[in-house]
Amino acid sequence: SSGINAEYGVSQATSLIKLEFEKNRAKIHEQRECNKTSLKPILGHPNNEVDLNNLCMKEEDRAMYSSDTLKQYLNEMTNTETDIAKSFVNSVNTQTTELLDLFDKLVTTDDVIKGKTAEKKLPTTVLLKQELRTGAISGYCDARLSKDGRSIKCLKLSDITTGRNSTDGGAIVTNKFTPAHVAAVKARDRVVKEFSHRYCHVIEELELTSSRWVGDEEKWSKQWETSIVHVRNLYKPA
Repeated sequence: SSGINAEYGVSQATSLIKLEFEKNRAKIHEQRECNKTSLKPILGHPNNEVDLNNLCMKEEDRAMYSSDTLKQYLNEMTNTETDIAKSFVNSVNTQTTELLDLFDKLVTTDDVIKGKTAEKKLPTTVLLKQELRTGAISGYCDARLSKDGRSIKCLKLSDITTGRNSTDGGAIVTNKFTPAHVAAVKARDRVVKEFSHRYCHVIEELELTSSRWVGDEEKWSKQWETSIVHVRNLYKPA
């Protein structure tokens, strides 16, 4: 994942956003503590109604700023991650196309038309060893692989953002499908899986941050309202 991060500037693109968010988070928390300290019992006296109302408005402004800060952070992070994913998809499709096109132009052993020669009879044990060796090297590539082309689905942005493989979209059509083609497609799929995992992890972290932030603000809001009611009741006639 470090290679992916370095190539697409993930850390650089998001670190500034996170840094600004942490600064705003500290500022919001500091303002909350300031309002909490300023809410003294004496403000409940009728003569201090204006000061109490001003403090309440100050807290409302803080709460609004808190909500706006969270929305801005989520939007900037989501948009940045989407832009990074778009660049990744374009790069993968371009490099995969170029690589498969290169392998199409390479001459493989299966492209060579062999002349008829007298077959040398080999012992059964030798034939079995050759068959096992060939199977181990080729993997799931059989002898017909290099003779028939394949249609390889291009990567789409939705494959990354939804975590599901789309059925529509463009395709890369090869003239043949050799073990080199197979290795290229496997390498692509491995990198895509790694990048998709990182993308999903970031989105999950954003959702968790949002949930915790909203929950904390709701808890504080209830405490603040309770404190306001308590202060006002201190100077009410018995």
